[in-house]
Amino acid sequence: MKHRQSEFIRHLRASATAAGWKGTRRTRVVLDDIWIAFRKVNNRNPDGEFEPLLMSRLLDELEEQGLIEQMKQRTRDGVSLPLKIWLCATAPPRPPTPPMPHWHPDLYRLAREWPTATPKQRSTYVAVNHWLMSDPDLFPVPLRERALEIFGTYGSEADFPMPEKTFDTLRSGPIFGDSDRLHTTLRTFTTHPPLLTETFLTEIGDGYYQRVGGGDILLVVENSATWWSLVHSLPDNHRLGYVAWGLGGTFRASVNTLADQHGIAEIRYFGDLDLSGIRIPYAASKTASERGLPTVQPTERLYGALLELGRARDAKERAIDAGEAHALVQWMPAGHRAKVIGLLVAGQRLAQEWVGYRYLTHNTAWHADLV
Repeated sequence: MKHRQSEFIRHLRASATAAGWKGTRRTRVVLDDIWIAFRKVNNRNPDGEFEPLLMSRLLDELEEQGLIEQMKQRTRDGVSLPLKIWLCATAPPRPPTPPMPHWHPDLYRLAREWPTATPKQRSTYVAVNHWLMSDPDLFPVPLRERALEIFGTYGSEADFPMPEKTFDTLRSGPIFGDSDRLHTTLRTFTTHPPLLTETFLTEIGDGYYQRVGGGDILLVVENSATWWSLVHSLPDNHRLGYVAWGLGGTFRASVNTLADQHGIAEIRYFGDLDLSGIRIPYAASKTASERGLPTVQPTERLYGALLELGRARDAKERAIDAGEAHALVQWMPAGHRAKVIGLLVAGQRLAQEWVGYRYLTHNTAWHADLV
């Protein structure tokens, strides 16, 4: 576009925007305002042409480029000019509102919100609605576990790449912006990391662990929601002394702070099944061994439950080749290695929250990991 054309259309649009134009629909501009925009063009007439003729030519050029449309009504002067023009839209029109689902009774109020909701909100509403319509088990569970159940089952991978974390950032709208209503609708509750518990805590680096008995086993859990669910589902009889929140990758360093005074004879671990979820205990085990501490052992029954219950999703981390995967999974129980290699080579993950509070309180097979 030539300089004069570019400046002319820019001033036309600026004037319309100042008058409230959003750019999503075409808008009318009257001749007086067309002249004002034209006269703002720098060096608009270096050859001293008759200005109505020059402006008429610029308008024709802008129309040829699809930037304006000239209306039929024109002046009766020697050089006929349009009394008005249409300034064409600059922003893409808002996409049509998709059909609204048939709402579960708990979500009827979303009918009013649907037309103005964002695409992210709509996809979330639809997934929650599908879950409620499926006649789910409404046993109350931590919010992250319910998020994984809903969006890991009824949400797309594109919309919910980390389904268990959906509610960590989605906090707007009539349901998600009201935590009490959210918990009531989803039958969930908030869990707090170990630092906020009222029972005895001992600090380990950046993480925390809680005494749960007089045993000599330390059980480390990668994520805080599963930490809470495990601590609140323990049977009466077990060999655990502590259950620790590994705080993700922090465990690789915090294992260094264990000392003889803790009386720990065994360290066991349960985390996500993905590349980092296996590298964390693998590296921590090597560190512990170098310091003369017990090596970190996997919880066979809990990992077995995760492989049985979980729905795999694409991981944010890269896929690895079979050789690297085979080396890493030597840390895993032999019976689980083939499936875990398949996950790592495919670049997939299983979030440990699939083994949630409902499962832990209703099943006893995993108690074998505690003795």
